[in-house]
Amino acid sequence: MPTALPISGDLPEFRVLGPLDIRARGRQLQITAPRLQAVLGALLLRADEVVPAQHLMDSVWEDNLPADPANQIAVCVSMLRRKLERAGAGRDLLLTHPPGYRFVADGVRLDTFTVRQLRDEAREHLAAGDSEAALSRLKSALSLWRGPVLSGVTRRAWQPEVRRWEEEQVAVRESVSDLQLELGLHEELIAELSVFVQQQPLLERPRGQLMLALARSGRQADALQLYRDTSSLLREELAVTPGEELRRLHEQILRGTAPVPQPEADPESAVAEPAPAVPLLASVVAPGPQQNGPCQLPGDLAEFVGREEELAALRKSLVPGTGSVPVAAIVGPGGTGKTALAVHAAHQLRPVFSDGQLYVNLRGMDEHPVTPEEALARFLRELGLPGSAIPQTLDERSEQLRSLLADRRMLIVLDNARDVRQVRPLLPGTGSCGVLLTSRARITTAPTTCVLELEVFEQHQALALLDRLVGRKRLSAEPHVAAELTEYCGRLPLAVRIVGTKLASKPHWTLEKAASRLANERRRLDELAHESLEMRTSLELSHQGLSSAARKLFRRLALLTTPDFSEWICAPLLDMPLAEGEDLLEELLDARLVDVTSPAGAGQPRYRMHDLVRLYALERVHETEPKAERTAVLTRAAATALALADLAHRTVCGGDFTVLHSLARQPPAPADVLERMASDPLRWYESDRATITALCQQAAAEGQDEIAWDLAATSRCLFSVRFHFDDWQVTHESALSAVRRQGNNRGAAAMLLGLGDLYLTRRHYERAVPLLEESRRLFREVDDRYGHALALRKAACADRITGRFDRALARWRESLPVLRSVEDLEAQAQVLRWSGQTLIEMERYEEAEVFLRDAEKVVQGFRGRSAAQVRFSLADLHLARGDLERAAEAYELSLEASTPIGDPSGRAYALAGLATVDVRRGRLHEADERLRQALEIARAIQDPLMEAQVLLGLGRSRRAAHDLSGAASLFREGAELCRRMGAPARLEQIRRAMAELPQAVT
Repeated sequence: MPTALPISGDLPEFRVLGPLDIRARGRQLQITAPRLQAVLGALLLRADEVVPAQHLMDSVWEDNLPADPANQIAVCVSMLRRKLERAGAGRDLLLTHPPGYRFVADGVRLDTFTVRQLRDEAREHLAAGDSEAALSRLKSALSLWRGPVLSGVTRRAWQPEVRRWEEEQVAVRESVSDLQLELGLHEELIAELSVFVQQQPLLERPRGQLMLALARSGRQADALQLYRDTSSLLREELAVTPGEELRRLHEQILRGTAPVPQPEADPESAVAEPAPAVPLLASVVAPGPQQNGPCQLPGDLAEFVGREEELAALRKSLVPGTGSVPVAAIVGPGGTGKTALAVHAAHQLRPVFSDGQLYVNLRGMDEHPVTPEEALARFLRELGLPGSAIPQTLDERSEQLRSLLADRRMLIVLDNARDVRQVRPLLPGTGSCGVLLTSRARITTAPTTCVLELEVFEQHQALALLDRLVGRKRLSAEPHVAAELTEYCGRLPLAVRIVGTKLASKPHWTLEKAASRLANERRRLDELAHESLEMRTSLELSHQGLSSAARKLFRRLALLTTPDFSEWICAPLLDMPLAEGEDLLEELLDARLVDVTSPAGAGQPRYRMHDLVRLYALERVHETEPKAERTAVLTRAAATALALADLAHRTVCGGDFTVLHSLARQPPAPADVLERMASDPLRWYESDRATITALCQQAAAEGQDEIAWDLAATSRCLFSVRFHFDDWQVTHESALSAVRRQGNNRGAAAMLLGLGDLYLTRRHYERAVPLLEESRRLFREVDDRYGHALALRKAACADRITGRFDRALARWRESLPVLRSVEDLEAQAQVLRWSGQTLIEMERYEEAEVFLRDAEKVVQGFRGRSAAQVRFSLADLHLARGDLERAAEAYELSLEASTPIGDPSGRAYALAGLATVDVRRGRLHEADERLRQALEIARAIQDPLMEAQVLLGLGRSRRAAHDLSGAASLFREGAELCRRMGAPARLEQIRRAMAELPQAVT
């Protein structure tokens, strides 16, 4: 977490602890659009973290996602960037980080970060014995809450973050109250807490603090009345009585022995992270019953950090009573600190379970785990039963344990459990006891009342652990390297602990030296070992419990360089049916060697390996599988991705059109994978775009040039429609390098065509033309008439934009017979439409109609992208002829056809066309609204040619509204765009529009 900056009016300020409030340069920035509020709120709540696009979608639309949510989120982020930049807050606050976006908190004032800074300062003052300064800092932190978090905007998807800050507010309030009690500020405390307990009526601890303040102020009657009110409230609302500590305080006030506060044994605890807002602290009331039974717990870790929310949940759930046995489970991958958390929590719970604590490491991941019989024998001996009296059978031992534990307040810690068969015989039978178990997999049939899924540390937690182990002086000397070290460890607690203990044992090492040793991926697991701690050993425990088939999947998943993956990839990796691969993937999930990254209900789940787990799996695959086999595995995966990309391509283009394929024979794709994805291949593409790119790069690097260029070429149309320019460029450049190394001229021609098309789409015409001409030349050399025709039609597009209309028309005429001979309907429709569009611009309307009617016949019967585009061009023709009714109808049809395939470019052009009709009809408000939407899309997808056209439309609308200076400004902005990109034809249109304005205005 970046250091919170001191308060300064010069810094942009973002506040979420209350209504969303943004201030920059002394002025408030209003963001009223609900979608923008939701996106910004989600990013601010996770400031300096990469927030997945899926989380932003859930925040905006919850369960009602639109047809193309990813692009709409991109539009929202783009709009926020512009608003922040114009307000003076800076454009670089919102960064794109696949698979999502990140709000950069450096250089701004964010109230949540300020709270944490003030809390840390309070902790330092308290450690130095300055309670008054600590209280001042905490009260400043408390004043930052202006109401419920993001009130008026909060979404269901934000509940974990909102709840965390609600708990933070309660914890700070309680810490303030503790210090006010210590300093004798009773009247001040009474005034503040009287309001707070009305806002949070069910929290017992603040009510106990208020009772104590009242009693010390000589108001015992009021303190006792508050207790009676609390008792009635809890009984009515929750059907429970006040907790033991609150009852004890009540009795002490009755006897006139209310305790005087004692200093905290640990000065940090008074300003700790959010604590459970239920019982009073032991420092406020008299101590509970003393331990009078066995304690088998391992020693607590002096440097334990983080996991405050988890500790609070354990304290809340493990409460002895008269009902069923409370059982809490801590589950998670190896190295996440399950045992450390369990032991730490168990030590904190010793006053609660005053009859003792039993502990056993069940070694569930070992080849020979501890049997229930052996564990029971250990417990029975510890409870005083002589060896000769221990029963022989499992059932008898289990019965004996339940008998000995009946009505005793004992906590049983079952560490490293394997499954329910190992756990169930060890459970007590009465609710006076509690059970805390840890396991790498969920033990779903155990009667758990609380299950905690441990993840890796947040960065500030990982740094806190390093700080405890290495010392603040060394970390502050190299703060950036310290953060780098935690990332090399993947913020896995065990790995961070290993690095910290190694550095502590080597005081002569700099952090930079440790980081340089960890930077080498091949040696990283070797470096993550120190004395008895070893990362590789932890991973081996999970690995050795897998079946042989699951081990193979585990190894081969590591070959993928994509950040995450879907279930379908298992089938080609293992060359087996999808259902069997999914079962093996579930086995890896159970062993916590793979994580689910997508939230429940988000459609097809996605999975990932932790970086250190993947390094271990890579070691295994390189040790056990030869190079040829690894290459074959990747080739099968790429071939399956190619088949799925082909399905998506056909959906967008209406068939296998406008694309060249390799003539090489590739492994067949699994039929069951294709069948599952066939219902919505575009959804597959949106989910697995990164997989396409990664597999293309890997195939290219492995020398599999044919499949690499085929996959890139087949995906080009998808990249184009969704404006995924980076993927488009990376795949084509990687494949181009591969085909050139192999002397593959046909593949090179196809990749040059794709790259030329990319630069055309991005309006970099000076870069596009040489690539397209080189592509044409290579296609001639290899005698590929179809490829040559595809390259020729794209070269003609560059001619049209640069004003060479006659050459463009001639080239399209040359390509058309070849396209017809191969029955490429999409390419035919494009050539006919482009010809008609060019003739409209040349005001040759009769000729244009002939081409457009031919195009309409070609697209009849298929729902590809060109169907919408042909309607758009016909609308342009109707508009040019002054037939507004038919133009509006055709634009509406074009807009309707663009939505299902998620074509933002087609949507923007249709909106601009409808706006032109609106202007001519005098409906200027409607025109401006449509044009604003179109402008947002144009800027979001970074299309300057479209942006220039929309600015032209906006200028005409302003001119019609007699806002001549506004019109001139918009025309000048559009003209400058055209000059920069080299688009003389569009520039001429804008110049003609400017010429219609009075000369004094222009």
